[in-house]
Amino acid sequence: MIVLVGFMGAGKTTVGWLLADRLGLPFVDTDLVIEDRERRPIPEIFERDGETAFRDVEQSVVADVLAGPEAVVSLGGGACGRAGTRVVLGAHTVVHLDVSFEEAKQRTAGDADRPMLHRPGLAELHASRREVFDDLADVSVGTDGRRAEAIVLEVLDGVTGHDGVLVAPPGGTYRVHVRAGLLAGVGAQLPTVGMVLVVARAGDPSLSLLTAGMSGAVHVEELPVGPVKDLATYGRLALCAAEIALHPDDLVIAIGDEAVVDVAGFLAATYNRGIRWAVVPRSLETLVDSSLGGEVALDLPQARDLLGAVHQPIAVFSDPEGISPVTDPRFGAGLAEAVKTALVADPGDLELAVTSAPAVLAGDVGAVAALVRRAVATKARIVTADEREAAGRLHLNYGHTFSHAFEQVLERDGEALPLGLMAAAQLARRLGLLDDAGVELHRTALRAFGLPTAHRFTLAELMPLWLRDNKFKNGVRFVLLHGPGRPEAGVPADDDALTGALDDLAEDR
Repeated sequence: MIVLVGFMGAGKTTVGWLLADRLGLPFVDTDLVIEDRERRPIPEIFERDGETAFRDVEQSVVADVLAGPEAVVSLGGGACGRAGTRVVLGAHTVVHLDVSFEEAKQRTAGDADRPMLHRPGLAELHASRREVFDDLADVSVGTDGRRAEAIVLEVLDGVTGHDGVLVAPPGGTYRVHVRAGLLAGVGAQLPTVGMVLVVARAGDPSLSLLTAGMSGAVHVEELPVGPVKDLATYGRLALCAAEIALHPDDLVIAIGDEAVVDVAGFLAATYNRGIRWAVVPRSLETLVDSSLGGEVALDLPQARDLLGAVHQPIAVFSDPEGISPVTDPRFGAGLAEAVKTALVADPGDLELAVTSAPAVLAGDVGAVAALVRRAVATKARIVTADEREAAGRLHLNYGHTFSHAFEQVLERDGEALPLGLMAAAQLARRLGLLDDAGVELHRTALRAFGLPTAHRFTLAELMPLWLRDNKFKNGVRFVLLHGPGRPEAGVPADDDALTGALDDLAEDR
């Protein structure tokens, strides 16, 4: 249980509804339960029976609610005055929404449904209750002059701990834990379940570390090297889930590269109408990008990512140890994802990334961890604000319209995204959006990591591939930059501009 306490006007009901929605839990307001049980409003109970009788009913209701199913619960301002209630609260997470007396008066002025509002000595009552709330609270959040959404994010940050980066979209709240050496402790951090389906590449050395300490029966399904984001692999995993009787309260764990995460996540999103899942990324590309945000997809022969869903995990465990250019064949693609995220959202991160490039390329664990943490923090902020690509999350597709097509032409698809970023910069310059300095910034950052910035493509080979791009709308459309940190989505481009940009990409020096 997460129990919200606070003085009148603290915002318990508003914050409670929003918090419950973010956590996927029901919201229970004990004042409403009291009125339903008594079949009369609280002011009438106070007037006819007196405060002591009301508190007796309230204590009973609070005890019943806190013994019931998991929920976000809001208590009346005086409920914590009873010793019995305080004892019961000790087994739950208590959040104090702290409101000043002046703010509380302003918010509740004229509210006839609050019988305590006209009590003498209200300021003293506020002070005494505040002491009780502070003593009980596991988390205390100030509410004066703040929007409810900002308060909810701070509450989430408090109740989910401080280890890792908080991701809090409407579809589910979780943390991305970024730390070298954390793999050995993952099993102990997972919820107690009846069955765990682990999906990983055959022979993944992480498996033995991860399965140690897991509760419940553990079934490992190993996938072969090569493409696995397809209907055949998905069907195999779905049949496996049915065979072992996987239920919505059980758990799928995806361990590995982006393809493994996508197919396991798609299974979790669709099997039994959705099942809990966790991610253990084992490539740089997955560490910095595809492990968080909940976007999962399968490829069809006609194009990639045509079947997709958004299904948030319950946790992400990102251990950069052992991830290097030697061990990770798509290390360059991961570097390009980190560059992309910084170009779109935080140019300051780009400067830090370029400075760290020699250490990252040498496989320094600390440098890789710092690069991952910065990218994760930026993407977490964007996904929290826009889960389903209605606005800011669209910008994370920067370079992807080019790179998704490039992947189907190149023999080495790990080079597709850096070339896609460079092509997007060249197109933005052709359209008058980006100046020469902006193009040079792309070039410098990519080359610092040893990534390619030039290749010959033709419009004729790319256009058929763009017809199935999910951003195709009366023609192909792009995310482009007006400058570092200034993206725009849905930008059209005519054939002349595209041909010119591809020529520039081929001749880039």
